Amino acid sequence: MKIGVVGSGAVGSYYGARLARAGCEVVFLLRSDWEVVGRSGFSIEEPTKESFQHYPVRGYRRTEEMGRCDLVIIALKATAREALRELLPPLLGPETAVLALQNGLGNEEWLAQEFPNRAILGGIVFACLTRIAPGRIKNSGFGKIELGAHGRLDTALLEDVAALFERAEVPCAVVESLESARWRKLAWNIPFNGVSVAAGGVDVAEILRDAELRQLAVGLMEEVAAVAAKHGLPFPEGWIERLMADTARMGPYRPSTLLDFLAGRTIEVEAIWGEPLRRAHRAGMLTPRLQTIYALLRALDRREESERDLTPS
Repeated sequence: MKIGVVGSGAVGSYYGARLARAGCEVVFLLRSDWEVVGRSGFSIEEPTKESFQHYPVRGYRRTEEMGRCDLVIIALKATAREALRELLPPLLGPETAVLALQNGLGNEEWLAQEFPNRAILGGIVFACLTRIAPGRIKNSGFGKIELGAHGRLDTALLEDVAALFERAEVPCAVVESLESARWRKLAWNIPFNGVSVAAGGVDVAEILRDAELRQLAVGLMEEVAAVAAKHGLPFPEGWIERLMADTARMGPYRPSTLLDFLAGRTIEVEAIWGEPLRRAHRAGMLTPRLQTIYALLRALDRREESERDLTPS
């Protein structure tokens, strides 16, 4: 299976390098890291697993150079969604499947609308991945993927893709409901990505240590769980407690949204906070904590955008 990776940040580089190390044919779309990765490859650092170097890397600056693929992994931020209209077509053959390893809601629906009659998969990533330098990715913990299908899809394809990740030493579970899995991941992303930025740039360990911030995080989790249940997608018993325990094991981890914000990049406000809030409103539900964190993040993001526009090129 030839695999194309679009979005070679922390997520795309990590999982693409693992698949390549396991013997898959993997081609990467590279932009800012193209020269460094071309010289040195990807360095994957894992305190809990064997670290490794993937070299040489088949990296390209344009998808037209990558050729058609059997599977395309999208690891771009949801904020870059519109670029996929131009990036994806050169990679797509009649049977190419597309796997979105993206946060938030609505990514698979958008792909299905823009690229109809195609197998669309979604993957929920549970990993503490950080791009610490060009071509250098650190995984501070976890690494599991939950894999599901958007709409009706032959389960054989899901099982085949899951088997690829398993051979690459990535725990991968096929889930019956992709939508349920996305809401469960939002129960972590909404509070911890959001509070880390809104509280002035704190890591998850600081959120857990501060009684008020911890209470806010739990309250946001409870609102997300309530909205999911309203949509017929109740969380398993004890899910919030399990997430809090997992978060405590992360240590001073800085979520991806915080890293984007500190670097002056656009953050995924609409996909992670806006879309769940809109679905809550359509269901007639009040989610005051989610409403507040969304308003704060949107205002911060717009301010950063204005400052970027004023910065001389």
